Amino acid sequence: MRPLAERDVPQVVNLYERIFKKRGAHDPVAAAEYLHEIFCRNPWRDDALPSLVYEDAGGRIAGCLGVMPRRMRFEGRPIEAAISHTFMVEPGSRSTLAALELARTFLSGDQDLSIAEGGTPSSRILERFGGSTSLLFSLRWTRALRPSRYLLSFLSRRGLAAPVSWAVAPLCAAADALAPLILGAPALLARPRLTGEDLGTDDLLECLSRVAAERSLRPEYDRESLNWLLDLLARKRDRGLFQRVAVRDAAGEVLGWYLFYLNRGGISEVVQIGARKPFVGEVLDHLFHHAWRGGAVAVSGQMDPAAFQALAARGAFFHHDGASWFLVHSRDPGVLAAIHRADAFLTRLEGEWCIAA
Repeated sequence: MRPLAERDVPQVVNLYERIFKKRGAHDPVAAAEYLHEIFCRNPWRDDALPSLVYEDAGGRIAGCLGVMPRRMRFEGRPIEAAISHTFMVEPGSRSTLAALELARTFLSGDQDLSIAEGGTPSSRILERFGGSTSLLFSLRWTRALRPSRYLLSFLSRRGLAAPVSWAVAPLCAAADALAPLILGAPALLARPRLTGEDLGTDDLLECLSRVAAERSLRPEYDRESLNWLLDLLARKRDRGLFQRVAVRDAAGEVLGWYLFYLNRGGISEVVQIGARKPFVGEVLDHLFHHAWRGGAVAVSGQMDPAAFQALAARGAFFHHDGASWFLVHSRDPGVLAAIHRADAFLTRLEGEWCIAA
């Protein structure tokens, strides 16, 4: 076990290719450039909190765990967080040992808070070393905008034959067009009262500072690091068209914002949403209407407990995808308590979801 060095990246890329090659077609050159970027060029890189590699007896890299430090603030004082990503181990007889050693070394680092995302095996490993699962932040919400086509997309992702999907698609489109006439108010989207425009980095920094300050635990960004992260998200074109939207009142004051991928004909995934307390519902109205006009069949995002009531009142449902849990570890019980009581501003912008290749 040792820190990852820049010279290791080609081997790490090869490991990534071997493990994830069954995910489908992708560009190996682009994957190599991306992995080099997140391991070696991220603005928070710190030799005191390095990414890790596990070598086998022959000196070949058989495991890797990416570590991205993040600055946060807890009850007014600065703390260091570490986000794990790209956790992968070569299948084989020593894979369990490698995974355990990588996790143990990561969690024993100098950070005040460790955040990871993973399935049941990852949660068991982390809990073995004193970590826990945040059930609230593991939940997702979804608001169907075109219910029939959303149901069709759901069934298609679970194995519905493509010819059947194509055959019933026109019927679903017709059903969605008639739904407001038949169902009335439950099928209607509220027309937003507020206006939206492109959200600049400086405005986003101000929004984050104002809204996140209401929570005991919150992230800290500067212009350079936030620009780097937003640029990283914008390059993930397979998720849709990345959009940054400021929601303003008639006087031009920013009341909230959202970052999301507009995915015409699919599900638009939300990266982050925030608003001053009285305006959460109106920001959601703007988001849903924007996504609907852009042709999305649904909008989905990570649970923010502060938005629960507004989401429920607008027809969103809450669920877990069965695959990924929000995992946390800290030697400070106060930090963990803030997360488990939902007194933390933690979004996909602060997790592996926005980092992973």
